[in-house]
Amino acid sequence: MNTATRLFATTLLLFFGSIYAQTHDEADIDKLRREIKKIEKNLQEQTSREKRTLNTVEKLDKQISLSKDLVNKLSSKINRQKKRRTELENERQTLSRRLQTVQDIFAKRMVSLYKHGQVGTLELLLNAKNVNQVLLWAEYQRRLANMDARLISSIKGRKAKLDSTEIQVARLIKEQNKNLAERMTSQKKLVGSRKSKSNLLQKIRKDKETYQQQVADYKAAIERIQRIIRESEAERLRQEQELAQESPEQSLAFSQIPGKPFSSLKGGLPWPVAGQVIRDYGPYKHPVLKTVTENIGVDIKAGLGSEVRCVADGRVTAITWQRGRGNLIIVNHTDGYYTVYTHVDEIVVQLQQNVAAGTVLGVVGEAGIDKNPLIHFQVWQGFNHLNPESWLKR
Repeated sequence: MNTATRLFATTLLLFFGSIYAQTHDEADIDKLRREIKKIEKNLQEQTSREKRTLNTVEKLDKQISLSKDLVNKLSSKINRQKKRRTELENERQTLSRRLQTVQDIFAKRMVSLYKHGQVGTLELLLNAKNVNQVLLWAEYQRRLANMDARLISSIKGRKAKLDSTEIQVARLIKEQNKNLAERMTSQKKLVGSRKSKSNLLQKIRKDKETYQQQVADYKAAIERIQRIIRESEAERLRQEQELAQESPEQSLAFSQIPGKPFSSLKGGLPWPVAGQVIRDYGPYKHPVLKTVTENIGVDIKAGLGSEVRCVADGRVTAITWQRGRGNLIIVNHTDGYYTVYTHVDEIVVQLQQNVAAGTVLGVVGEAGIDKNPLIHFQVWQGFNHLNPESWLKR
């Protein structure tokens, strides 16, 4: 094959390879866009839920305020009733003493009339100057007896009315005390509910901020992928075309990725760091919000400063920083496979450096918003992310 033919074949290969890469690039971008829409939907749900919770808290605040006013009014009313009851009790005792005095006088009079009635009458008749004096005395005694009887009847009626009123007041106070106790209990429950709702609102707002950050991170990831692929492809095409014009053999050597076929390593890759998987690949449900988020890798909890190693032979194609992920390293392997390592500190490899399986890339760094130091590890074939746990050695 002459030089012109080889150059044509190389150019044709690069052309179709570029089309293939662009097609898969669009598929990956579409997938990320779908993820963004999903998270934006979650954001809308969170916003609605936040508004509902906020309205609930405001209503509870108003209800608590009204309950306090009601408790205060009930307390004032009970105090007035207690005061009135004391007044009624004092009045009842006064009337009772008065009644007893009148009854004693009336009883003595009746006894006196019974014992001395005939003698007294005879003496009056003998000593009376005239009949009119006798009649006046008799009328006086009759009216006095009737007045005593009416007085006793009036006092008894008043006493009965006061006793009935006191019973009613006592019953009312008992009911109001019961209502007051219930209101106090309800108020405590309302305060507890408000505290719980406020805590939930804080969590929802915090999760909302997290979702907003995820949306921003995904959008940044799309832009970063587009930029890296665009720049990488442009640089690769430029260099390969230059080398192809000089020597096709050098062009082939330049594009060659070191290592045996990555596809043959499935299930046998060493772990990038010694640790424990704390979040698996795939969808997971938020423990509080019950919303589903996609994890495109695995999160491996590891000690801060632990060595992070490359899982297979390849070439470092990207070293960058991403919000929420920290330092990020992408290694290109054979057959179009890639591995991604995030939260890496003290990076010791260089861009475009060929690395072997087990090469130290850096150490486990701070995990940002995550509580524990960890490494987020991904495996890609072209533009499709794969389950890393299917590739790692068990």
